[in-house]
Amino acid sequence: MRAVGITLLISGLALFLVAGYQSTGASFFNVSELELVQEDEVNEAAEEVGGDSDPGLTPEVEEEVVTAPSDLPLDEEFVIADRHREVVEETVDGTDYVIEEPTRIQIPSIGVDAPISNVGILENGEMGVPEAMDEVGWFEPGFSPGEQGNSVLAGHVDSRTGPAVFFDLEQLVEGDEITVIGDEGQELVFEVVGKQTYPYDNAPIQTIFGPSDGRNLNLITCTGTFNRDARTHEDRLVVFTQLKDGPDDTQEPSDRIAQPSNVTVQGGMISWHAVRDDSVIGYRVYRKDGNGWIHIESRSAHERKSIYDEESASNVYAVTAVDVNGIESRRSAPSLG
Repeated sequence: MRAVGITLLISGLALFLVAGYQSTGASFFNVSELELVQEDEVNEAAEEVGGDSDPGLTPEVEEEVVTAPSDLPLDEEFVIADRHREVVEETVDGTDYVIEEPTRIQIPSIGVDAPISNVGILENGEMGVPEAMDEVGWFEPGFSPGEQGNSVLAGHVDSRTGPAVFFDLEQLVEGDEITVIGDEGQELVFEVVGKQTYPYDNAPIQTIFGPSDGRNLNLITCTGTFNRDARTHEDRLVVFTQLKDGPDDTQEPSDRIAQPSNVTVQGGMISWHAVRDDSVIGYRVYRKDGNGWIHIESRSAHERKSIYDEESASNVYAVTAVDVNGIESRRSAPSLG
């Protein structure tokens, strides 16, 4: 996401999209209260600078202390074999699904195949518009296509000479697909999930432009009666789409890797069963210490699935698996010596 200002709050911003034959007119949407960060991110930022977060948003929980492994790189902590490197892994944090610089949009159902240009905020606080009638503008200060949040693409509906790039946008129906292409050839496909018409001066700005857990792309153009006095159309059409076949953002990264099973402690030996996953490069063994866990040793995937600890008779142990991306599974069920 591209930040707008230090506080990430767009103050006094008016987004501007008008028909092609207009050079001035009323703003598209006034988004003076638009916030581009979630409340939990604001709380984290406040804590980092010594401020107070909202106590109503942060329930008190007993913190579990985990002594992490050393700062060794993965290839020094574990032996990474060729078979691990050959595994084609879905990027857990979702960055493979983000296009930082969109350059083209294709909408087969309405015959759109158009270049994308970056538009920002003008000195008067309005959103810039594409100069050409056959171009689509990406609101670059907001979210990138494929990023968690609402990315916005806007295009003209018509001009003095006839239809413009988004003239048939209202013809889109649920299930229609939109492809966005990046500057390095990446392609993301979005699926229409709905559309809505709003008065240009009264719309749910946060819903259209703000943060979201979903990976949304919203397409906007003018619609409705042209008001010659205001020199703008009365309404704005918003087509809502969602990333198709994206990552499961509801699942924690640690849940995507199976936990080691059958952890046993006997005669000073802590042993466990291997995780049958070619992406797993090794294991970390933890010992319970008060209200936390201490990392005591690591084992590569090709090594014996056991370690020796002379203090095992009076301690509790758990084991995690680590994949080639450095993602660590949840701890196994604890085992008492």
